Amino acid sequence: MNNNLKNWIFSKTFFVKLMSVFICMIFTSFSIVVFIKPNGLISGGLSGLSILLNRMSGINLPLLILVLNAPTFILSIFFLDRDFAFFSGISVVFLSFFVSIIEKYLPGFYITKDPLLAALFGGLLNGIGAGIAFMHGTSTGGLDIIAAIIKKYFNVSIGSVLMGINFIIICALAFIYTADQALYTLILMYINYNVIDRIQLGVGIQKQIFIISEKYDEIVKEIHREINRGATFINCRTAYAKKDLYMTYVICSSRQLVKVRRIVKRIDPNAFMAVSDTSEILGKGFKELSI
Repeated sequence: MNNNLKNWIFSKTFFVKLMSVFICMIFTSFSIVVFIKPNGLISGGLSGLSILLNRMSGINLPLLILVLNAPTFILSIFFLDRDFAFFSGISVVFLSFFVSIIEKYLPGFYITKDPLLAALFGGLLNGIGAGIAFMHGTSTGGLDIIAAIIKKYFNVSIGSVLMGINFIIICALAFIYTADQALYTLILMYINYNVIDRIQLGVGIQKQIFIISEKYDEIVKEIHREINRGATFINCRTAYAKKDLYMTYVICSSRQLVKVRRIVKRIDPNAFMAVSDTSEILGKGFKELSI
């Protein structure tokens, strides 16, 4: 065995990615068999197309998942890197396997026949699974491969490609069956993609606060004392009064923001404060806030 290949297979990164794909497909397969398929909904991508064709033709769902994903896997070997291609292929095999196992040992099993609840919880489980995979730099296969190739060679965003293809699949669902099922599927996909984003960016979106006040020193001391958060001073100059002072920059949770507001208002009622969301926080003191 080639040394580079051997080192890659026995590396910690390989094991972590393999486990993330394994866990992802457990969530995804359970979501498909227990929530999505029994309620006439579909998931996104080629797994959704597999569900649709299964309903129309009665062909075995695990077999359809393998067959429909085979061409995209072959394309990934030629156009994408080794990691992406390998884990895309493994994810499809895992998904087909887990779907067949659940259908075999839990035939006809479902948790709810309410399509709204199915869309909510199906989207949640799908999102958790895919989010775990994406967070560790792996792919769930299928349309991800097509989107990645188009992104690589034509610089079209992956999100735009997936949205366009999924839109066509949903339209087919609405045309073949009912608009209600298509609309519930849209709810499912919306939740799915939002959960993926939350997992990739962190469980709780943090707040960044900019405070302009002449009493910056007092404010920072109180913030540190009450919520145990540090701060950064940024040199600034006010445009109207032409005063040189420090602007205070603070990162905190949504819950801590309430206390920061009180501190600033108590110390300097005339202070200027701007608050916005952050998409990702890395560094000391914030490691535990992200997944």
